[in-house]
Amino acid sequence: MKIRINTVALILFGIISVGIFLRTYQFHDWLRFNADQSRDASLVSHVVDGNVAWPLLGPKAGGTTFKLGGAFYYLQIVSAKVFGNSPDKMAYPDLFASILTIPLLFLLMRRAFQARTALLLTAGLSVSVFAIKYARFAWNPNSAPLYSILFLYALLAIADAKTVKKLRWALVAGVALGIGVQLHTVLLVVMPITALLFFMFIGRKTPSLWRPAAIVFAVAFALNIGQVIDLAQTNGANVKAFFGATTTKTANGKTLLGDLATDAVCQAQADAFIISGIGNDDECGTDMVISTYQKAKGLSGKLPFLVGLFLSVLFSVGGAWLWIRAIRKSTDGQVKLFLQLTGMYALINFILFIPLANEISLRFYLASMFVPFILLGLWIEALSVFAGTYRKQMLIATLSILAIVLCTNSMAVWTAFLDHSGKTLVSGSTSTEITLGEVEGIAEYITSHFQSGETVLLKGKQTYIFKYLKSIEYFTAQKGVALKPLSKKKQLTGSEPIVLIGNAKSKGKLTKSVAETYSAPDFGIYGRFSIEQLIRK
Repeated sequence: MKIRINTVALILFGIISVGIFLRTYQFHDWLRFNADQSRDASLVSHVVDGNVAWPLLGPKAGGTTFKLGGAFYYLQIVSAKVFGNSPDKMAYPDLFASILTIPLLFLLMRRAFQARTALLLTAGLSVSVFAIKYARFAWNPNSAPLYSILFLYALLAIADAKTVKKLRWALVAGVALGIGVQLHTVLLVVMPITALLFFMFIGRKTPSLWRPAAIVFAVAFALNIGQVIDLAQTNGANVKAFFGATTTKTANGKTLLGDLATDAVCQAQADAFIISGIGNDDECGTDMVISTYQKAKGLSGKLPFLVGLFLSVLFSVGGAWLWIRAIRKSTDGQVKLFLQLTGMYALINFILFIPLANEISLRFYLASMFVPFILLGLWIEALSVFAGTYRKQMLIATLSILAIVLCTNSMAVWTAFLDHSGKTLVSGSTSTEITLGEVEGIAEYITSHFQSGETVLLKGKQTYIFKYLKSIEYFTAQKGVALKPLSKKKQLTGSEPIVLIGNAKSKGKLTKSVAETYSAPDFGIYGRFSIEQLIRK
């Protein structure tokens, strides 16, 4: 019997394979393991070992006392129980979610675009440095793209007249909603509002959807029962913390017009970076744009920046216009519904970010990571209007878009991989993260030089101490070695065990001021960092 492999399936398999490789290559050694990750890993490890009960709530939302639901911890606990009680295994849920997002985006895009366009967009996600970055460490918002896309896809399946088993899709939508709202504060607001508006809008035309709607919200509620129990036990303390955080965050803004401008600029920057990997990978907004422009030297520095900014704004604003135009002109009911639902979701995100404009950064767009791919798809479809007369030119334009997206992201991914391997020219001293391989090496050096029961003082730049001490201590504590920061105010007797963390490029060489007081008999180099024992002279 001959087995005929569908060309689209074969290409999609290749795209997914590339995405898997980029997300898993050196996953253990290059896994980001900052203070947040060590905190979460410590809690999960204690639960897996049976030392503490499963938590009712999850991590705190950034800079507040409000805690999200516990789904992030539950997924990590299950992963640690199945694969092993170690930080890289706890990160598997975010890794798997990122991989599953690739084929799921293809399925979502096929509801509006041709297979060729959907494959191109999926290839863009597969190599997107933004998506890859957040697949390679454990953090509660990192799985947001999967659950947001699954949520929207399930809602579209429920509304599709061709769908026979609507209640099953209602169950899927409920699971996506129930888990999604526990991953990020943005999803906690956006997903329920989207679901409500969706069923209100669709329900008017299809009254029979009340049962799927009831299932969606019932399943979502059941998956958040831990928060309900916590509210009963604490007299609603977490809800009060949520509204307190909302008041604090929204009070930090500028004028309404200024916040709107910042929101719009951030959206354009996020759209451009997610698609191309070009630009700042975290900061955004009008202040950041002005600062970057002022720092650029001469016409050779300012002109590329201005051109890039113009293209980013054109891509987002023009894409939004194409989105609205497509909704008005579409004669296909399912395509129109796709554009309406995803557009409503994107608009709710945009409106939500206006009062939060002073707080947002590119990571806030994880929950709407699919939006720029829809914009790109609309641009490609718009160009296809010329396919009849200019078929060859259209093919060249499409291939050029694919080449640009693949090349710019590949360069960004390659740069990130080089940095993790410690081979870039600028590294260590400007790093804001530390990898699991680096932490394990540093911790091994410390525990091999000191005995269980000792308290070792860590010396180095304040940035290093603040960001990396807890990560290193996660492993040294397992060997009974406590790690504390060396305070300038602390009076030393000269017998205290001290280690110095520095940039690997120093190759263990002490600065003049340190060498006046200490000597270092040996040192270790682990990725971008050095570690050495200091002996008082």
